Amino acid sequence: SAALRGCINDVHNVRSLLTQSFGWPLDCIRVLTDDNPHAMPTRANIERAMRWLSEGSQPGDVLFFHFSGHGAQQQDPHGFEEDGMNETILPVDFKRAGMITDDHMGDLMVKDLPEGVRMTAVMDCCHSGTGLDLPYSWGARGWREETNPYHSRGDVQLFSGCADDDTSADSSGPHGSAGGAMTTAFCDVLRASPCPTYPELMGSLNQLLHRRGFRQHAQLTSSQSFHFARPFLLDDVMPNGNHKVGRIFRKKFSPRPRPMQGPLADMLGVGGAVLGGMVVGDVLGGLIGGLLG
Repeated sequence: SAALRGCINDVHNVRSLLTQSFGWPLDCIRVLTDDNPHAMPTRANIERAMRWLSEGSQPGDVLFFHFSGHGAQQQDPHGFEEDGMNETILPVDFKRAGMITDDHMGDLMVKDLPEGVRMTAVMDCCHSGTGLDLPYSWGARGWREETNPYHSRGDVQLFSGCADDDTSADSSGPHGSAGGAMTTAFCDVLRASPCPTYPELMGSLNQLLHRRGFRQHAQLTSSQSFHFARPFLLDDVMPNGNHKVGRIFRKKFSPRPRPMQGPLADMLGVGGAVLGGMVVGDVLGGLIGGLLG
């Protein structure tokens, strides 16, 4: 089976973090999980929830998006991606409705956000490093701009569980319950220290992942390049510093599919060629979106 063990627990964990640690009201949060027949994470429902989260946003609004489930890749028809591959998430009905690409998620949630809106996103799935196709990636040498970036006005930050060419793992929570490694670490770090600096947050995430035996590394991408030593706060909004809004095209890249084997590869019909995703457990996916304004 390619099912996952901890996705629904991840959603509950993040909702608890937002409501109990950061004081967000429950009625501003929408949740999709595949144990609720009235709110299944189908492609249509996920897209509808993404639109609900972002549409009508005004300066001062604070948004949060979380996805825990299967992640994969497919060829980028435009050649914008440096590895020639779009990152994707898999809704429960992906066999019929298809995967959702990072480009499409960017269209739904990122590109039209006005200046003064903050969105924090956490993606706990394989190949999620640039899962919202944001233009800046943080690394050892500071911010790096993508070769073909798409710049927008809003302040969007994505914390993801692994690099685009890596896979993400299931973990166990403090009481032995299953959960995604990234979601569990993110919630544990912020409960222990609700206002770390960005270096402290990224360092703590990776130290915790390593200490728990995972080889994956937490990633940070952003719509804005900002001073990294500042505190991490969900409602601290960066002003737009992008001089050009829209796509900057510099070079076209050919696709470089990666080998993949296992139950998810069989489900995707790719045999031994590309795509990716976690391959343990009993739950396919879950999503949480929150709006505070």
